[in-house]
Amino acid sequence: MPAPPERKKSVHVIGHTTPDTDSVCSAIGYAHFKNLTDERYIFTPARAGHINEETKFVLDRFEVAVPVEVESLSPSVSDLEMHRPITAHERDSVHALARLMRDKGVRTLPVVDDSHRVLGIVGLRDIAQFNTASAGMMDLSETPISLDIFLKTVDGRVVANSGKDESIKGGVLVASMQRATLLGTMREGDIIVAGDRQEVQLDCIHAGCSALIVTDASPVSPEVVRVAEEKEVLVVSSPHPAFATVQLLLMSEPVSSIMAPKPATVGLFTPIAELRKRVLDSDYRSAVVADSDDRLIGFVTRTDLLDPVRKRAILVDHNEISLAVDGIEEAEILEIIDHHRVGDISTAAPIYVLTDPLGSTCTIVAREMFLYQINIPAEIAALLLSGILSDTLNLTLSTTTDRDREFAGRLAELAGIKIEEYSRELLHASINIENKTAAELVAADFRTVNLSGKKLGIGQMMVLDCEDIELREGEILEELERLRKAKGYDLAVMLVTNPLVAAFERVLAAGETWIIEKAFNCEVKDGLCRVPGVMSRKRDFIPAVGKVLGTA
Repeated sequence: MPAPPERKKSVHVIGHTTPDTDSVCSAIGYAHFKNLTDERYIFTPARAGHINEETKFVLDRFEVAVPVEVESLSPSVSDLEMHRPITAHERDSVHALARLMRDKGVRTLPVVDDSHRVLGIVGLRDIAQFNTASAGMMDLSETPISLDIFLKTVDGRVVANSGKDESIKGGVLVASMQRATLLGTMREGDIIVAGDRQEVQLDCIHAGCSALIVTDASPVSPEVVRVAEEKEVLVVSSPHPAFATVQLLLMSEPVSSIMAPKPATVGLFTPIAELRKRVLDSDYRSAVVADSDDRLIGFVTRTDLLDPVRKRAILVDHNEISLAVDGIEEAEILEIIDHHRVGDISTAAPIYVLTDPLGSTCTIVAREMFLYQINIPAEIAALLLSGILSDTLNLTLSTTTDRDREFAGRLAELAGIKIEEYSRELLHASINIENKTAAELVAADFRTVNLSGKKLGIGQMMVLDCEDIELREGEILEELERLRKAKGYDLAVMLVTNPLVAAFERVLAAGETWIIEKAFNCEVKDGLCRVPGVMSRKRDFIPAVGKVLGTA
């Protein structure tokens, strides 16, 4: 029988922690591209935060699902390649457990009930301790053995059971001595293990034994059966010799009697770091994986953790630690697709990096699709076009290149969209400051940038009504100052642009405003200055500030 095909591993295609339309749409587009060109993995578009209103409008407009939100790329139990665990049932015998562990080559097992809920954990050491404790122990008065378990363990059969016993209990006595010695030693209620001597069998039944186990598959006479039925004495036939029968009787104890009950469990989303600690701290050097209802999912041992466990990711529209999803340092980054400056993310091995100073990451993704001549569905074309128009402010920002315009036109044709009409729709969807707090306005598109030892927080927003934002400048400045203190920024700024009004560009700033004054030859008064022509954070603002700080 051929081995089942290996399950493909997943790769998250994910943008930065303040998802905008370019970030989200490039993730969706590039995941689509990779799934068509790379059969090694399954590529899943993801996001590292809440989408803004513009992005929601785009996804709703073209009926595309919102990518899954990933809070962390730190590896978790779900990233392990867990196979169906070998289990013991609570009613299994110790003997059956020992054979199972021997046959499967395992040292530890989880114990479950009929509903596959985890009841305990058991290992070879528990069996060894049981054997040591039971050596020479010939009394089952306090620990009755289930008749069903014993019959399965010894492969025996019931000859008589008029008392309908369900268990075997009492002292265990092997009838190997003289008749007088046997009857003098035996106590009422004992379990007698005897051979084929009918007179001994009858003597023991008359003396009040609770059970008679006849060894070596010896025949049991009708007379013995009749008397046993009258006295309600259980009679069982064992195919084994006396010594083996006694051993198997004692090994018929249920697994539940020797397991460690209620082990601490982990879930699928338990971090690997915590799982590793649990395994090392465990007496069994293992951990049970269960759901919220304690149903068994998997079983992890030290050998499962020998190889490093890492999530895989492709980063789009960013390449800086400060903009990346939590846990990025623990992930295996396969590729970076970006149009920003080179940041500070490092990798352990060489990877594919595609950066190009275009107006949008979606332009880069579209170029790759056209280069490989793959089919671009209308909805994917529409999303990529949306990312380009959003990041270039409808192809008007200084970051816009001829290639942005070229691919925007080609995507619009595939999507059946007229750029001028759709641009107005997108603009109105992206600019809405009503019913939003100052904190929401600032956080909507806010990034942390480290330049020459200075920590800068830079937000950007567009408005259509200049008066609306002028009325709220005070509260936005208060929020910038609050953020500056809370996050330790040297400078916190908000770039405000009205795409329909020339020379409206202004900067609201809190902190070391001398940086702005020197970079743009302007005066910051009461946290406000005008900087005509500065519409792009990436192309206009950050380079000018970086130049000042680099020479300061």
